[in-house]
Amino acid sequence: MATESKKISFKKIEGCDFLSTLRERVNLHFKNQLLSSKANVFMMFKSLFLMGLVVLNYVAILSGLGGTVGTFIFYPLLGFIISSCTMNIAHDALHGAYFSRSTSNRILGFLMDLFGASSFYWKKEHTIDHHTFTNIAEHDADLDVPFLLRFCPKAPQRPFHRFQHWYAPFLYSLNLIHWVYVSDLKRIYNIFRKRSPEGKQPSPKEIFFLIFFKLLHVFLFIAFPILTLPLAWWQIVLAYLSFLAMAGLTMTTIFQLAHIVENVAFPLPNEEGKIDNSFAKHQLATTSNFAIHSKLLSFLFGGLNFQIEHHLFPHVCHIHLRHLSPIVQATAKEFGLPYYQNSSFFTAIRSHFRTLKRLGCDS
Repeated sequence: MATESKKISFKKIEGCDFLSTLRERVNLHFKNQLLSSKANVFMMFKSLFLMGLVVLNYVAILSGLGGTVGTFIFYPLLGFIISSCTMNIAHDALHGAYFSRSTSNRILGFLMDLFGASSFYWKKEHTIDHHTFTNIAEHDADLDVPFLLRFCPKAPQRPFHRFQHWYAPFLYSLNLIHWVYVSDLKRIYNIFRKRSPEGKQPSPKEIFFLIFFKLLHVFLFIAFPILTLPLAWWQIVLAYLSFLAMAGLTMTTIFQLAHIVENVAFPLPNEEGKIDNSFAKHQLATTSNFAIHSKLLSFLFGGLNFQIEHHLFPHVCHIHLRHLSPIVQATAKEFGLPYYQNSSFFTAIRSHFRTLKRLGCDS
């Protein structure tokens, strides 16, 4: 969990012209196109399609299709599809980008809980900590990783970090397992011990949902298959772990391609806690797009290849980000600001692992 030992602030005057100009142009785009910035009909059908794939895959598991081999195929496949659902639907909803009504967004956000991870705590760490303090050590929760990884220049360096670009994918695959069965369980324990080391304490309603969905997740993906399928319990558990591993590897990798890549900055505040940039300029300096011309990647990963646009307009549904990209890019160029991007998914992957290698070998 990112610490908040020092209050961070950004320059409020610098960059105002850029941000006001950009907002004016983006608002004009939606006005001229007679569009809402929230989900459209295509987004609705896309969501139904992805959820339908989840249901079909789950039914295939319960039907025992393909026997033991089929179980070990459909479980990780389910993990990939669920990660796609999370990035497309729950991610937008928890940003308030899917519907205009917060209640409707919160309901969709529970998809993340159903798939194992607490949406309440994810919303705090991602939509607040990460989006506000992007790439700022000790404040951006996404930089608060196990000591086996070194994600920023300020983090302590250890001899084994020189190999982190080799073993990082394995740790990424453990990320969701750790979230579901270590982080969340610690949070539940601390709630009942009336300790809240992570700041905002969930309401009684949120506590109920946290525990209810955790139990429902275990029942749907472990207990019910054990009761239904003619397989040993340990085979189901192993298949289930492959499901979490695939989902964790997919989501963790995609999120790293925006901020732990070449060119992006890792700025530090001065002694007064001030960042030498406006908030908008900070987002441009610390974020990178990838494969912006790939409609397939946008479809699968909820537009997260347009991370610059997402960080500047987090309340806009990802379905619109492709159309905002030329506006943001042109405005950034006009004001002499960076607009980082990798041309393809594989270019971004290579850039990420080169960055891991560099951070691991820096003295």
